[in-house]
Amino acid sequence: MTVYHIRPKPHGIYRESDFLKGRVSIGWPCGQDLRGLSRKELQQAMPDLNAHNLSQVEQFLHIEVGSIVLSPSESNAESMHLFRTVESVQYDMNRDNSKEGNPHGVSVEHVMTVKKSLLPPGVLRSLKGARKTVCNFSKHAAAMEEFLKVAEHISEEPVTTEFELQNKVRNTLIQALDSENEIVRVQAAAALYKSA
Repeated sequence: MTVYHIRPKPHGIYRESDFLKGRVSIGWPCGQDLRGLSRKELQQAMPDLNAHNLSQVEQFLHIEVGSIVLSPSESNAESMHLFRTVESVQYDMNRDNSKEGNPHGVSVEHVMTVKKSLLPPGVLRSLKGARKTVCNFSKHAAAMEEFLKVAEHISEEPVTTEFELQNKVRNTLIQALDSENEIVRVQAAAALYKSA
């Protein structure tokens, strides 16, 4: 599993609603499809980008199907949306202009929205330093996989309010304290402690 943190403001436009509708994107329109290009070809296609930004574009273009994408909620600073990619990155030339500004996007399913403080401790530490549009959090893949297993049943019942979702997550974490897996127990305890 690969894990990414992607900010919902490609090309300076808040797109949280687009993300929730199933399309996660980044900015940097450049008048061409960048999929399949080598690093050198990307540099030629986007000569104005510094190496820092070019690496973000490159990372996004290589997101695999089944990756987890964490994206902060702009409408609620305490919340984090979790998505799973369902196809590889696609190019839409109708969005490749200065007005739309987000030609490259990936289809996702919305897995859940959780209070940030409930995420695994390592993820929380990485979030503090995540200033880029795209950050690779794959070093936390195992922790996120365990977190999703513990929180998986949340999506089985309709959740109508943020409060109900938080209660379901809290109850799930309390149940996880009895897990046979020590990592799950420790992460659940840490998440409960931080949310107290």
